[in-house]
Amino acid sequence: MIKVQRFINQLMNSNCYVVYNEDTKQCLVIDPASEKSLEEIKFIEEHNFILDYIIITHEHTDHNWGVNSLRERFSTAKLICSEACNKYVKKTSRAYFLFYYDDPHYIYEIDPADILVRNNEEKITWGKSQIQFILTPGHSPGSMCINIAGMLFTGDTIMPFKPYFNGRDSNVTEWCVSVNYIKSHINEDTLLYPGHGDLLMLKNYNDSFDK
Repeated sequence: MIKVQRFINQLMNSNCYVVYNEDTKQCLVIDPASEKSLEEIKFIEEHNFILDYIIITHEHTDHNWGVNSLRERFSTAKLICSEACNKYVKKTSRAYFLFYYDDPHYIYEIDPADILVRNNEEKITWGKSQIQFILTPGHSPGSMCINIAGMLFTGDTIMPFKPYFNGRDSNVTEWCVSVNYIKSHINEDTLLYPGHGDLLMLKNYNDSFDK
């Protein structure tokens, strides 16, 4: 049985999810963004899980600050992100730390991903499940959603409150197209696991905010 454990990241209180299979002991981590990923590492090791994948929904640092720590601890885990995320992730990290820590000398960079998602047709097999990737640019150029066993991990594309557009790399028009794509291709009873805030059902999502 596939289950999900949520952790609250230490940068901007974003969500990190450990998705795991109790029977096979396989797991993956979505959006680790606490610098050392201590809680996630402890959870994985206490349950004797095997970390197969680290998946990041987009390039903003409050969704990937812990990637390096996980890769160092679990050297066989493969990093997955969209092609655009892989391209822009180094450009966004510096801005975050200048803003939050006022430290021009802090450097945080992620090595290139092992698997790049280039289109909405791409899937990978994970145990007996299929992981489907859906490119959803708008909040950022590299945003994507992840569909696993009927659960949709949406990053900052869909959240239970007004969407955020930062004025630097956000595009409201692209975001509207992405949300409409999700609504037309994903079952309305799907449970959404957002990048910030609590879980919600797709059919209960209200995207009529004043954008």
